[in-house]
Amino acid sequence: MNDSFRTTDDIRDFIAAERDALSEADRQLMTVSIRADQDVRMGIVTDVKQELRRCSALKIMYSARKPAK
Repeated sequence: MNDSFRTTDDIRDFIAAERDALSEADRQLMTVSIRADQDVRMGIVTDVKQELRRCSALKIMYSARKPAK
């Protein structure tokens, strides 16, 4: 989250803090971006997506990048 490694347990608190920082009108427009290395396992992405669903962060944008060598 914000270019740092966290566990899925941290997602709920992070999303809540980010929502609180937004105005009431912008909260409905909040989009979460998941940027992962192309070699990341889909199970990890699915776990993150499931946790985002639990905290009602339903607008998600996905992107992948080549891992650094």
